[in-house]
Amino acid sequence: RMKNVNEPLENISIDHKVIGFCLDYEFFHKVKNILDSSMFSGQLKELYNTIVHAHTTYEKNISKDELFALHIDKNPAMPSSSKTEIMGVVQSLPPDANNFELQMDVVKNFWLRDRAREIGEKAIAIFTGESEDFGELQRMVDTVEDGRMSDKTTYTEIDSNLDELLDKGTGEPDFPFDWGLLGENVDGLWRGNLGIIFARPEVGKTTFCSFLASSYVKQKKKVVYWANEEPAHKIKLRIIQSHFNKTIQELEQERDTLRSRYQEEIQPYLVIMDSVGTSIEEVNEYGQLNKPDVMFCDQLDKFKVRGDFGRGDERLKEIYINAREIAKRNNLLLWAVSQASYEAHDRPFIDYAMLDNSKTGKAGEADMIIGIGKTGSSEVENTVRHVCISKNKINGWHGMINCNIDVTHGVYY
Repeated sequence: RMKNVNEPLENISIDHKVIGFCLDYEFFHKVKNILDSSMFSGQLKELYNTIVHAHTTYEKNISKDELFALHIDKNPAMPSSSKTEIMGVVQSLPPDANNFELQMDVVKNFWLRDRAREIGEKAIAIFTGESEDFGELQRMVDTVEDGRMSDKTTYTEIDSNLDELLDKGTGEPDFPFDWGLLGENVDGLWRGNLGIIFARPEVGKTTFCSFLASSYVKQKKKVVYWANEEPAHKIKLRIIQSHFNKTIQELEQERDTLRSRYQEEIQPYLVIMDSVGTSIEEVNEYGQLNKPDVMFCDQLDKFKVRGDFGRGDERLKEIYINAREIAKRNNLLLWAVSQASYEAHDRPFIDYAMLDNSKTGKAGEADMIIGIGKTGSSEVENTVRHVCISKNKINGWHGMINCNIDVTHGVYY
C-alpha cells in the first residue's frame, strides 16, 4: 500500500525503516556487513542496491530525492507507473538516522526475522530429505541464541587503526606461559586461539594439561576441563597437586591447612566436567552461558558431533572446525587433547603429521600444536620428556624443549 509521508514511525514496516536509516552513510557503514539485498523483496530490494551503489561511490549521506534520482538513472527503462510507485515508496521512508542505538535495535530485529526465515527453510530441507546438514542448521541457531549479527555474512571488516593494530600485536598475551622452559620461546596464547596437545598413551599429556590448567588457575582465569578419557575426579586432584606442587601423601598430611587455600585459590576458578558422551554442541552452549576463559577438551576426538560422515577423518575435521568456532565465538582459549599415532612411538620429536586418525583436518584448525615425545623404557624412573612445538601461528617458533615430568607432583620441570 502507499504510505503517508507523515505516517508515524511505529506504523512503518520494519524493512522500510531499515532502508530509510541506511540513507545515512555513517549508519550504513555500521550495518553494511549485516544486511544484504536478499533480506528485502520487490522494490525495496532494488532500492537497497541503489543505496549500496550510492554509498560506495560517493561515501556521504543521501537524501530521499537523491535516492530517487539515482535509482531512476540506474533504471532508465522503468515505466512511468513504476516510477510513480517508487516515488511513493521513497517519500514514505522514515527520516535519516539520528538515534543509532534505537536504529541498531531495529536492524537487529530485522536480522532476527530474516534469520528465522533461513532457519525455517533449512529445517524444511532437512525434513524433506533434501539436505542432511544439521551442523549448518545448528550454527545458524547458535547465531540467533547469542545475537551474533556479524555471522550474517562470512566476513567481518577489521577497521582498527594503526595504533590499535600495533597495540594488539605487541601487547602481552591473554594467557601467558608461566613455565619458563616454554615461556622463553612462546610468550603465550590469546582469546580465540585453538591449541592441540597430543602424545602417545601413558606419556604424560594429561599431566601436562593439568600442569597447564593449574598455571591458568594461578592467573585467576576461569578454567573448565572436559574429561572423557581419564576419571574426572582424578584429573581434578592432579590439577590440585600441580597447583600446590605436592604429592597425594603431602596433600593428605596437610589437608586441614590446604582446605582454606583450595577454597580461595582454586575453587572459584576451576570446573571439572565428567563428559563421557558429550557433544561438541553442548560444549559451545556451556561456553555461551558460563563465559569461561580457558577450556580443555580431553580427548576432543571422542566428543560427539551432529551430521553424517563417510570417513572418520571427515568427522574429526568437523569436530575441530567446531572447536575453533567455539574459541572464536566465546572469546576463550580452547585446548584440544588428542592421541598420537604409532608413528610417534619412542620418538623425541613428534609433529602434527603424527596426530591419530587424521590427515590434515585436525592440524589445519589449530593455532599451536604441542606434542610430547618420549624415548626409552616405560618405567616410572624414565622422567625425560620432549615438548615439541610443530605448529605455531603465534610467533612462528618451532622446536623441541627437553624437560622432565614429575607425575607424583603433577608438574613438568
